[in-house]
Amino acid sequence: MARYIGPKCRKCRRYGVSLCGKAKCALQRRPSPPGPRSLRRRKVSDRGLQLIEKQKVRFAYGVMEGQFQRYYHRAALRPGVTGTNLMQMLEERLDNVVYRAGFASSRAQARQIVNHGLVAVDGRKLSIPSAHVRLGQEISLTDRGGHTEYAKILADAIRSRDVPGWIEIDRGALKARVAALPGPGDWEPHFNPNAVVEYYSR
Repeated sequence: MARYIGPKCRKCRRYGVSLCGKAKCALQRRPSPPGPRSLRRRKVSDRGLQLIEKQKVRFAYGVMEGQFQRYYHRAALRPGVTGTNLMQMLEERLDNVVYRAGFASSRAQARQIVNHGLVAVDGRKLSIPSAHVRLGQEISLTDRGGHTEYAKILADAIRSRDVPGWIEIDRGALKARVAALPGPGDWEPHFNPNAVVEYYSR
C-alpha cells in the first residue's frame, strides 16, 4: 500500500507538534513551518482546523487517506464514542503496538521491523503493519528476529523505555501482551479525535 515517504519532520514543523516519534525531531531546532515566511497571518476556518487535526493523526500513525476513512467508518459503526473508537483502532495496529511496547523507537521503525518479518503474534510471524492486535495476544520477536544484531541492541534499549498500562511487558524475554483496551489518555494529548469526527461527519 502507498504511504508517505517524504521528510517526516517536515510534517512535524507544518503542524507544530512532534508526529515522527523521534527523540531528536527537527521541530526542536526549527519550530517555524517549512516554506517561505508569510507576510501576514491568515485566519484558519473551523473546517481548516478540523483538517489539521485529521492530518496530524493520520501522519502520526502512517495511514493514507483512504485507509483512514475506512477506519473512521468502522469506528462510527461501533457502539460508543466514535472518536475514542477511532483512536482505539489506530492504537491496536500491530506497528503501533510494537512501538508502544518499546520494541521500536518510532512508529516508522516499528513498521519497518514488522515488514521485515522480525515480529511474531502468538508465536507466528506477522508482517502486516496494519494487522489488528486483539486483547490477550502476545507480541515477540521471531526466531530470525531474535538472532539479529537489532535484538541485542533492543535488549539494552528496552529497559529505559516507558510502556503504557494497557501493555504488559517482559523485558528479559522481549515479549509484550495486550492486557487491556487502550482508552483516552493512552494516546498523545495533542490529538483531538472529536475534531476528526466533525471533519468527516459534515
